[in-house]
Amino acid sequence: MKFVRLLALALALLPMAARAASPSFIHGGQVTMCTDPTYPPMEMYTHPGDKTPVGFDIDLGAALAKIWGAKFTVESLEFTGLLPGLGGGRCDFVISGMFVTPARTKVFDAVPYLRSSMVLLVRADNSSVHGPDDLAGKVLAVQSGTVYEQRARALAKEFASAGKPALTIQAYPKGTDVAEQLLTGRAQAGITQDTEAAYRAVVEPGKFKIAYAYPPTDSFGIYFRKSPADRVLIESEVDQLRKDGVVGKLATKWHLPEVDATAPLD
Repeated sequence: MKFVRLLALALALLPMAARAASPSFIHGGQVTMCTDPTYPPMEMYTHPGDKTPVGFDIDLGAALAKIWGAKFTVESLEFTGLLPGLGGGRCDFVISGMFVTPARTKVFDAVPYLRSSMVLLVRADNSSVHGPDDLAGKVLAVQSGTVYEQRARALAKEFASAGKPALTIQAYPKGTDVAEQLLTGRAQAGITQDTEAAYRAVVEPGKFKIAYAYPPTDSFGIYFRKSPADRVLIESEVDQLRKDGVVGKLATKWHLPEVDATAPLD
């Protein structure tokens, strides 16, 4: 810990140009980011058949690679394969709308870059869901392998213990599957993030609404293999990108809530 504090102090005292160092995972001037491009507007394909994902996280990864002076490439994987892919060397870091959680940071390092709120998303004509308690006896869609699924299953256990009607959970491999289940009527609600809800309000106006917003306690994180020095370096770079307004501009570009880009990360 003493080493980390000293390194952080040293970086803080240097001007940005002088501390444009590269993380240890960059080799040969190249860096690869893993992402699951099924979670708009964080990462997605604009059109079916596209090979190059776009989105807030893609732009953020490219901005970091520019600071590092490295050629930037993206490896697309399913969400459940992102951290195994990182551990197995398929990529150097992960940015994919992934929350910073204690379970994940036991294995990998993570630097938060965006604060956000989990929400219950419903169809615009839904008048039966106003909060978590209304999910008893209903079908809830979530993306598999996510914190959303964990929280949904915990809620289902609470309902069962209280003798309430069962909560049926439908888990799908893609984040975009959740919205599709709402439109088709296969699910009455879905768990997603305010980032996606805000984006859908722009690209699919009038189709969805937020039934309930949870407290803004979640932070999206940049994941990489354990390295105290890399963590301090990337924390400093993310902080600078926020101070320089880069994160805010990306939030505006991808229709994210302004508060997500300006809220404290601590």
